Amino acid sequence: MLVVSTWNGRCAASLRLALRMSCDDFAAHLGVSTRGVAKWEAQPTGELALRTQDLLDVALTRANDEVRARFALKMEELAGQPEAASGQPSLTVVPRTHPPTFDGPQQATPELLDSLRAGLRHHYTSDNLLGPRALLPVITAHADSIERLAQHAGGKTLDDLLTVGAGYAEFAGWLSQDSGDPAGAIAWYRRALEWAEAGQDDRMAAFVMTRRAVQAIGSRNGALAARLARVSLRSDSPETARVRTIAAQTEAVGHAVHREASEADRALGIAESLLSEGGADVPEDGDPSTGRYCDMGLYLNISRAKVHLELGRAEEAVSAFTTVLKTLPPDYHRDRGQYLSRLAQAYVLAKEPDVACSHAEESLAIAVATGSSRTINDLRHLSGQLRPWASRPAVAHFDALLATTA
Repeated sequence: MLVVSTWNGRCAASLRLALRMSCDDFAAHLGVSTRGVAKWEAQPTGELALRTQDLLDVALTRANDEVRARFALKMEELAGQPEAASGQPSLTVVPRTHPPTFDGPQQATPELLDSLRAGLRHHYTSDNLLGPRALLPVITAHADSIERLAQHAGGKTLDDLLTVGAGYAEFAGWLSQDSGDPAGAIAWYRRALEWAEAGQDDRMAAFVMTRRAVQAIGSRNGALAARLARVSLRSDSPETARVRTIAAQTEAVGHAVHREASEADRALGIAESLLSEGGADVPEDGDPSTGRYCDMGLYLNISRAKVHLELGRAEEAVSAFTTVLKTLPPDYHRDRGQYLSRLAQAYVLAKEPDVACSHAEESLAIAVATGSSRTINDLRHLSGQLRPWASRPAVAHFDALLATTA
């Protein structure tokens, strides 16, 4: 197999060429910026950051045999160059002399399963701070590893693997959605649902269906979103109370996107009733929504604010999103950017473009820092809504900032 002990700019460039990718494509493949790739290659002997090395390790591990062979040849070519020798590149290449095999554990032990579950919860926290591009390659690599492990498992071990795998696949779907890849999101959600159902985990299956409904809302298919969310409301077991509360709110937003005000208000009423009954705010052991949502009372306020915005209730939307932003936990960095963009849209509805632009600029800074294409796309839509006030300095300044965003 191929092993790189320490990645530098020259090694990274060789992997990019072996993959037959441009700098832009390579950056998207790794989940980093094009500027970052250019910086590595401009400093060929410079040792790369540890997080970058981890991303490159994952990319090399997932490459097919043809790419690995090309990479090995390029490394041999570099080793023979005088400038490479004088620069002492810190890499070791060990050619693979046997058919490719899974280089991880062949059996899913209880300790490994516990580690996978704990790792997923840790990545949930990282998502709100780092955004999708940094995490997507890591999460998809874990999902692929779980799929390989499942080939050698059976009985309860297979059920456990499929359930935790569904969690990784669902999270990959969410990260794909947030990074602007709706087709990839749908593919991952379908994979997650298949694994959840095969693992006989009805609660995970209901949660995945709810997340797929959220993705449909992002694609502006409100009617489908409401139908998908309603599927998750069929169970009445106590352990599904939290997922059902989330599903009812998702259904409400779906109806609002489809301009069904009475149905949206009805679904919000169901969510309020489920929350008041108790059991939804504190997740049951193993609940798939653990670590993915804020306090359920706050989340209900967020959903209500979204419904007001979708239905064009300007004053109510401004008030609701202002309250949400005041109570949002400080580590919800990426979400703050998302709700700032929604608040800006509410101020456009209220015909206050200057205030809207102020919030939009703050949202844009967060979206760029976290790589949230979802928020950036919302802000581009906002720019179109601001056209009636295009001559105003605040609008022109926001448009100029948005134009610099790739």
